[in-house]
Amino acid sequence: MGKYIILTNKQTFQTKVDSNGIKPIESYNFHFFDEIKAKYTIAEVLNRDTKICLYEKYEGKEYINQIRVKFFETFDSIEAARDELGEIVKASGNDEDSKHTRLVKN
Repeated sequence: MGKYIILTNKQTFQTKVDSNGIKPIESYNFHFFDEIKAKYTIAEVLNRDTKICLYEKYEGKEYINQIRVKFFETFDSIEAARDELGEIVKASGNDEDSKHTRLVKN
């Protein structure tokens, strides 16, 4: 299939990546100052009909959503997904070399 997606895990919501329809390729921690704020996983899409489980805990309530992979933004290559992660860092108000924000590969 050759398509890739980026899955996000934060304190308030988690993405389950144990699906047979996607294959995790690499993960990064997003640091803000000295604290990890998010974990991003680039995953290869093996089946576009696969559903990703999103678990969210917000204001004392829990939500679980099943979302088909076809509704996620896809990238044609791992490099394109990595470029998008770089844009996420830049969008935080700092560039990728900032001492305040950075991505660290796991």
